Amino acid sequence: MMPDSRKVLRVYYDAAAPKYLKRASKGLMGWMRQRELALTHSMIPSCGNGRKALDAGCGPGYYAQVMKERGFDVTAVDISPRMVEIVSQLGLPAYVMDIEHSEPHPDLPAPFDFIFCAGVLEFAHDVRAFLSALRRLASDDAEMLLVAPGRGLFGFCYAEYLKSRGIPARVYKRKPLALDLEAAGFEPLEIRQSWPICLVTRAKAV
Repeated sequence: MMPDSRKVLRVYYDAAAPKYLKRASKGLMGWMRQRELALTHSMIPSCGNGRKALDAGCGPGYYAQVMKERGFDVTAVDISPRMVEIVSQLGLPAYVMDIEHSEPHPDLPAPFDFIFCAGVLEFAHDVRAFLSALRRLASDDAEMLLVAPGRGLFGFCYAEYLKSRGIPARVYKRKPLALDLEAAGFEPLEIRQSWPICLVTRAKAV
């Protein structure tokens, strides 16, 4: 994704931030999100206190709060300053960061024991570069949970919706995604689908 589209992406999510969770809970989007949540909730581990988690592309902080409730010390980053502001108001450390295109924020307490990344990989310009950036933030025994749109009718409709707003977006198939993860230093452990759109991948750093 080129710089102009990164700006469009940031502006889009800044504008969406105040009502993002409410909008995502209604209609077809709400139905799909509930299916995603059912799967991702079952795959986010619980841990003892002191293990560090990164919410990479935190949005308004829903998953960051889930990880906090499960015992993680959570840090959040997002390309949208407005999303980061909302998460900061929840009492969580949050920083503006373009994961693929900028250096890590100097206050990030990396390396992280667990990385959660949902709704971000579809915007990567170079998928392996994006995943490699996450690997550099991960400890050597870290796990990652990655949520991305799968290829299919609903995935293509989602990508076309974003394209109409000037935001290029990708959809993914299991095997190519697994190869991209391996090239970036992750071992895919399982890839599950939340029909009709989401692929949810659990991987570990190697």
